[in-house]
Amino acid sequence: MFSSAPHEYNCPVNSNVSYFDASIPGTLPVLNRRCVEAGVLTSMALGCNINMTSFFDRKHYFYADLPAGYQITQQRRPLAVGGSLAFPVVDTALGKEGYQGTSDIVQLQLEQDSGKSLHDTEGSRSLIDLNRCGAGLMEIVFGPDLRHGGEAAALVKELVLVLEKLDTCKARMEQGELRVDANISVRRQGEELGVRTEVKNLNSVRSVARAIEYEVARQVMVLEQGGVVENETRSFDFGLNKTITMRDKEAKQDYRFMPEPNLPPLRLCDDNSEQQDMINISPIRSSMPELPAQVRARLSEMYGLSIGAASQLVEWPQLLDYFFQCVPFSPTSYKEVSVLVTSKVQENSIQAGLPALEIILKPAALVEISNMRQAKEISYGAMQQVMEMVLKGDTREVRDIVKEEDLFFINDSDYIEKFAQDIISDNTELVKKYRKDVISKKKQERVYKSLLAVVSKDPRVERVDMATFVQIFKKLLGESKI
Repeated sequence: MFSSAPHEYNCPVNSNVSYFDASIPGTLPVLNRRCVEAGVLTSMALGCNINMTSFFDRKHYFYADLPAGYQITQQRRPLAVGGSLAFPVVDTALGKEGYQGTSDIVQLQLEQDSGKSLHDTEGSRSLIDLNRCGAGLMEIVFGPDLRHGGEAAALVKELVLVLEKLDTCKARMEQGELRVDANISVRRQGEELGVRTEVKNLNSVRSVARAIEYEVARQVMVLEQGGVVENETRSFDFGLNKTITMRDKEAKQDYRFMPEPNLPPLRLCDDNSEQQDMINISPIRSSMPELPAQVRARLSEMYGLSIGAASQLVEWPQLLDYFFQCVPFSPTSYKEVSVLVTSKVQENSIQAGLPALEIILKPAALVEISNMRQAKEISYGAMQQVMEMVLKGDTREVRDIVKEEDLFFINDSDYIEKFAQDIISDNTELVKKYRKDVISKKKQERVYKSLLAVVSKDPRVERVDMATFVQIFKKLLGESKI
């Protein structure tokens, strides 16, 4: 953030440390222009109000991995304030198809990271790695708008997609490039927000959801037993699936904030002029790509996809590209194509270790197979069979495969009637029960379902259109409708 030291994951301990990061006396901070541009672009994408003049401050506290004894941050006037992030919530545990959540943003600020403490339990000592010390951080503070762990996990997933699209952060949580600190409190309906606890350094989407759900349940239990929730910092043990106390925050710490004397105010401008002491945000605005929410809206409006289906495609850029490659071939059902892309194509792409567009099943063939099913030329089972044959290397044209493997639907009414008559002849007892005059409608419906169960086991069922079969079958049973 303020030095020229390289930043690389998993490199040798203390190998990427500059004199400034190690707090050698006489060294001065130099602001990284790229960090500011990344912060501005992210602020724009989140709809924040950008402060054209912001300040850096010193936040004093002592940790062994912070050699200066203070962190350079933005406390008085951050880079941006306000804004919001909308995100889709597709949580099967909630029994919903999906809905749109929104969380307000309090502020976005730039600051430097601290080093890392490595605890040697056998030697009863702590070792310090300063490789991470001084790395640029973009801290985004969200308001208390989330109601459960599923929503928090969905927000983090959406934020990752936005940052990856903007290329302002790789957001690889397993490498510590994005970390989540979750503040959790519970309250009874209609009451003020309760005492909060903070769970630090959550490093996966699943950990975010699990930690919050555990902490909510823990706080509810404490209150129901007549206890008091303490204002404290906790960590999450993924193996034990529980949060653990780290330190008490009840005694408010005095960070002794003061203006950073070695950095001038950060000034931005919004015009076409070139000023060396300012960063022009106009060209940054023009570089804004299409954001995930806009892509989902396009998928829903133009192709009729649900929130869940659109979200699945957006989460996998390769599958999204594959879907858009299918569009020029005029799918009859975009919904079915999206399902096939997020199931068959994704599964084969993972198994083969290839990008989606490089697997054997090409978009043109997938659309043709889907369109044949939509036109009632083949069954669902035949569609799956043809795709499997193509994926195994069958180079014949799709229609040739269907013809030569005799997979076309049989639309001959005589064939369908013979099929229906065979079912009736082979199941006389069920048919007699169905035709009884005194039978109730509910019992008749149960008998009819039993007959359909017999039909489903017959191999001919895959060769006929069931709508036509049911119409003829009911007629032969002597009832126009159940």
